[in-house]
Amino acid sequence: MPLLGRPIEDVPGALRSCRPCPQAVVSTQSTGSSYGDFWVAMTANYKILLVGNPTRNDRPGDMYDAETVGGEKTIGPATACAINGIDIQGPNDAGDVSIDEAGIQLTCGGHVTPPLGNIPPGPGPPGPGGPPLYHFHKSPECLEPFLNASIGAGHGARPFHHGQLVGWAMDGFGIYSYQDVGGAAPIVDECGGHFGPTDTGKIEYHYHSRTYVPYHMACQGPSLGNCASTQWGTNYCHPGCGYEVCVQPGTDEGALRDYLGQWDPTWLDQYTVNPFHGPQAVEEEEEDNLVERLAKDILEMFA
Repeated sequence: MPLLGRPIEDVPGALRSCRPCPQAVVSTQSTGSSYGDFWVAMTANYKILLVGNPTRNDRPGDMYDAETVGGEKTIGPATACAINGIDIQGPNDAGDVSIDEAGIQLTCGGHVTPPLGNIPPGPGPPGPGGPPLYHFHKSPECLEPFLNASIGAGHGARPFHHGQLVGWAMDGFGIYSYQDVGGAAPIVDECGGHFGPTDTGKIEYHYHSRTYVPYHMACQGPSLGNCASTQWGTNYCHPGCGYEVCVQPGTDEGALRDYLGQWDPTWLDQYTVNPFHGPQAVEEEEEDNLVERLAKDILEMFA
């Protein structure tokens, strides 16, 4: 029986995916892989930092990198590990075009790679070895984080809450489903991530899945307006928010600075940032400006 579609805890011998431990997240995945009518086990291992550092001076990074950020993986094309232990790969497959441009049809955002290593090579070098491997490219909409918003309000859907956790990128930051707080569209940078509260209310840098390229992430962020430098061949960068740092509107600036202060209290001041203050902050700013204008008018009257 194929292992796909079964809860990971119900699969004999499988471990719960991406379970955090004190220093790092370590996961193993067990998926079904098919040679004709026979399914064979496939196991992959990941080591992902429990807490990512968005103030690193080598950001943005290659979306496939693990070693630079202190991670490890046994599946080279993996950019992240989903909550069910299956790897999330980049936006392309078997060519330098996106999944959609290539016309590849995916079930639940994923598919099985054919056993290229077993096919006699043509004029070029042989393909990658190993058994077939099921993996995600696009959003795995059959998983709970997506069903939570799409099954209908009468069945308990919460479409106006921040999207739930989908998986962890190799740099230690979480990947969340489509919507942001209040059901708003996430305002993300060129990598596909931003600063703001997650579904727990905690403010941190994180990524959001989307239905279009780069699907999850184009680089390891923050992008700082420099995503293109991380691309090899086709540029999969998101258009971004027009600034070096993107913060979800309504995010509390004090809490954001407290978060960044764990590494560098002045980091935010070194880059351009999109306007993100919430309605209350905007009103207070307008009141401050009004007081300043009135004071200026009074001074000019007595000058």
